[in-house]
Amino acid sequence: MAAMEKPSILTVTLNPALDTFYRLKYLKTGGSTRTKSPLKTAGGKGLNVTRVLSILGERVTATGFLGGSNGNFIRNELAKLGVRDEFVQIAGETRQCLAIIDSRNNQTEILEEGPFISGLEQEELRQRLRILIPEAQILIVSGSLPLGVSYSLYQWMIKEAKNHGVKVLLDTSGEALAESLPYGPYLIKPNREELEGLLGHPCREEAEIWKSMKKLAENGIEVVIVSDGERGSFVHYKGERMKAATAEIRTVSAVGSGDSFIAGFAAGLSKGYTVKDTLILASACGSANAMEERTGYINLQNLNTLIEQISINSTWSGSL
Repeated sequence: MAAMEKPSILTVTLNPALDTFYRLKYLKTGGSTRTKSPLKTAGGKGLNVTRVLSILGERVTATGFLGGSNGNFIRNELAKLGVRDEFVQIAGETRQCLAIIDSRNNQTEILEEGPFISGLEQEELRQRLRILIPEAQILIVSGSLPLGVSYSLYQWMIKEAKNHGVKVLLDTSGEALAESLPYGPYLIKPNREELEGLLGHPCREEAEIWKSMKKLAENGIEVVIVSDGERGSFVHYKGERMKAATAEIRTVSAVGSGDSFIAGFAAGLSKGYTVKDTLILASACGSANAMEERTGYINLQNLNTLIEQISINSTWSGSL
């Protein structure tokens, strides 16, 4: 790997995808539907984060697994962004995912499972991460696990990062999230449904959400954020409670807004912003993404307008 300027942020996408977006008047099942200009992007949660960080002007290194012609497309997209590409080349073909939106804004998604990752390919990634993690200030681990990879890889990354004083922002769900909690990542960001899945019961009242977040934080997690869609986000930071309100926007597609939120939070953390300003930037990035057809994309002009509209309900303004 060639020597480069020390990156501030490292993103990991273990199960990336070539995302193809279709906007149709209607979807005819059992027949043919024609469409113009499908939108293709480098997808997967970590790559959505990577793209938004690049737009925000952050230095980013991206790693994970890529293979085949879909992998080559993604590598070309990273090169256009000026992102340092440290993906491991695999024998399999990177998956493709389809999103179809009709005239009523109903979205249908077809998500491929993805390729099998061999033990040798996983070990190559570990070797690469042993070099990349000490170079970074922030490690962002996002998304699902590909076939052949267990949640122990997430656990290993968290331990490795903490050994080098690198903050880990973990954005995953299900078993991968549940089994990684005891290793104490710096930040987790489940949505309300994912929080209830972790706990095994619904959180009907706000008091239940705060109580649950406090319990999760006892794993040594400094920042617990629970996103609740248009109602904003609950934030638990070192015992402090904050609520981030969303801006009023015309939503085009909310897909990727959580990833954009994570990107904004990482950018604020990298720049040394206060907690309040970091949450404002993160929330504005999430809203800015929802205004776009492209997944994991923000318009900086919209972002600057949205920043003025976001409010954080808190009396505390310490630094991250």
